[in-house]
Amino acid sequence: MKERHEGKEITQMCKMIAAVGLIVGFSLFLLSFVASGYNKDFFLTIVSLGIIGASMFMFGFGTFMGILTETYRNTKKSM
Repeated sequence: MKERHEGKEITQMCKMIAAVGLIVGFSLFLLSFVASGYNKDFFLTIVSLGIIGASMFMFGFGTFMGILTETYRNTKKSM
């Protein structure tokens, strides 16, 4: 029977979400320099930096949760 590695699944999922968020945020950031007619109040720049920050937070939190889950599983097995 195959063992599930929930910590690795959580980490992989958060990596994918963070990667998509970084790509969207970076593309909006570059678009904010080109489309100056839409960016009068720097709205696109603020939104894109918010998306990038949220993606970085998601990656950090997902990595923490994955490590925590794997550590708990290993501690539970050794008892």
